[in-house]
Amino acid sequence: MAVAATAPPPPQDPLTNYYRAVRQMNIELARKRYKTEFRFRTQQYIRGTGTTAVVDDEVCMGCTHCFDNCAFEAIDMADRKFALPGMSYTSRKAVIIVDNCVGCEKCAIVCPVDAIDMIPKSGWEVRDGRMVQAGAPPKPAAPARPAPAAPKPQAPPQTPPATPPTSPPMAPGAG
Repeated sequence: MAVAATAPPPPQDPLTNYYRAVRQMNIELARKRYKTEFRFRTQQYIRGTGTTAVVDDEVCMGCTHCFDNCAFEAIDMADRKFALPGMSYTSRKAVIIVDNCVGCEKCAIVCPVDAIDMIPKSGWEVRDGRMVQAGAPPKPAAPARPAPAAPKPQAPPQTPPATPPTSPPMAPGAG
């Protein structure tokens, strides 16, 4: 019986080990911050036309959950460069495209580290748990219909005075 020889493990790159450790720390951070009660999380945020999402760059870990779940293409992932003593690296962070954001709050719900919050857009405010336009003019009351006026007598149409038809002038010598 032959004994299978085990190959020695490939040498580990210190940079790979570092990134693995950073990723593990991010996963642990997500576990600590993740809210397990989904029902509470869906009722926590304001939503609607007058809201937009904002991302806390310090907390965002670049997991792309928000990017993958946005149906309105309102989230982009931007590269951010970081420098540590002796090394620099690039990480991706979520960026909200405010013009496309409809305030559906889906990104805030799926973010595992609560890096996304919903805030009112300019000109909107929260009243009684609903988004309303600040300083919106009141709806005008329907105007009262005026009573129908008595019909005015119409004058008969005027016709131009009748003129006798004129014949074209005759050429000299004809006739």
